Amino acid sequence: MTTIIREIFMPTWHYEHNGQRHGPVSSEVITALIHTNTLNGQSLVWNPALPGWTALSQTELSGQLPVSQIPPALPSHKISNVAVGFLCVAPLLGFLLQAMVAGAMSSSEFTLDQEVTTALQTNKYWYIALLLNIGLSLWDCKRLEKAGIDTEGFGKTALIVPVYLWKRAKSLQSGTHFFWIWLASFGFTLLI
Repeated sequence: MTTIIREIFMPTWHYEHNGQRHGPVSSEVITALIHTNTLNGQSLVWNPALPGWTALSQTELSGQLPVSQIPPALPSHKISNVAVGFLCVAPLLGFLLQAMVAGAMSSSEFTLDQEVTTALQTNKYWYIALLLNIGLSLWDCKRLEKAGIDTEGFGKTALIVPVYLWKRAKSLQSGTHFFWIWLASFGFTLLI
């Protein structure tokens, strides 16, 4: 009789951890797992009263979750787009910087135009545009981190600017306009 009463008043829980089902366990065990950081609000749990596996934060156990001391990420419309604005025109800025460096490295003012044209045609200072693109990409990534955006999923894509811009748009759930502007800017520099 006491077993039946205990089962009625103390629901048994099952939980998912590392891709495996565990349980049945009591609410107290779930609470202990929360306090040892084995389970969190996104952990999946189930008991007979639930229709299926449910995030722990959506169950009666959510009261056992610690109150977060870390504020949530800023909404995407509040994040400054200064760095990504420069980044999307970085191919053009890089082209201009290459021209300026070629001009500064010119041996004579009489051959300045010819030396700059030759340097740009042979892509002599190609690394300037590359470093500018990567630098602006990393700067934008750091700004996103400061806004609370999880950038771990970006990996090393900051080194491949169009991939970074695409992942950035998907992460912020914003339009892909910066990606397309960068491609147009890159295409235009190729035509020049």
